[in-house]
Amino acid sequence: MFTTPRADLSRAVPCGAPAPYSGAVRSLLAVLSLVFGLAVAGAALSAPVQARHLKADLVAETTGAAPGSTVWVALWQDIDKGWHTYWRNPGDAGEPTRIAWTLPAGWKAGDIVWPAPGRFLLGKPPNALMNYVYEGKVLLPVPIEVPVSAKPGETYRIKAAAAFLVCADVCVPTDAVVELALPIVSGTPAAPPGSPRRSRRLRGP
Repeated sequence: MFTTPRADLSRAVPCGAPAPYSGAVRSLLAVLSLVFGLAVAGAALSAPVQARHLKADLVAETTGAAPGSTVWVALWQDIDKGWHTYWRNPGDAGEPTRIAWTLPAGWKAGDIVWPAPGRFLLGKPPNALMNYVYEGKVLLPVPIEVPVSAKPGETYRIKAAAAFLVCADVCVPTDAVVELALPIVSGTPAAPPGSPRRSRRLRGP
């Protein structure tokens, strides 16, 4: 654990995205937020891992995946009240969450599609620090390519080693290793319980 410059968290100011997203990316994030929210509500979490100041898990957009498809898998965080993690560009201090994947042979993980963060102003002008952060429950979606050689009827395990920097008035590096069992199915995989029909926009911007 190490100390950051003293932060007056009472002056933290949440806002929208600090950098512009294209309309396609905004649409993608909106659809992913809906689908993954329904997956979490439908008890799709396997076994949340308790790390320092947060819980983490993996959740998939569907209950399975088809050979040759792309399935969206999200790193889910439930951050303790008063603490936060960081966006891809943390701002004046901090570090973004990082994910190292362990996948079956032939599977490939893409880049995180980062949701819009909140903006935190730490301290008082002219010496204030500006950070871009997440609080509460957060989903970081990642596209996973499934090879055509994946066999229907078999279940494959996806593992993610996540490294977080969790901060309040001090910062604590913490890690969590989370796993997801993903069955391979023929045809279109089922959406989470209660979910509307899957949107083509889930395939990417």
